[in-house]
Amino acid sequence: MTVDRRRTPRYPFVAVAELIDEKARDLAWRLFARVRIIQTDPDKIWKTADSNIKNAFKRYPPSSKDIEAKKQQWAKEDASKKSSQP
Repeated sequence: MTVDRRRTPRYPFVAVAELIDEKARDLAWRLFARVRIIQTDPDKIWKTADSNIKNAFKRYPPSSKDIEAKKQQWAKEDASKKSSQP
């Protein structure tokens, strides 16, 4: 797992985990856990981050409905990128 330390106003820290399909040698699933850190105690920070990561993994593996919704989202994003290009 990697931690992206780019700060944004809404989510100061982002933890990213990528699960790779060993046989296909391809990305199987990507998790983004965005955490607003308001504590200063390191133990509380890790407890908050750990809780968010565990909650995100509850959605793995994604349902067929979630996969289809993500494909539709990507198609819309691709279409908007193509229409905005000259």
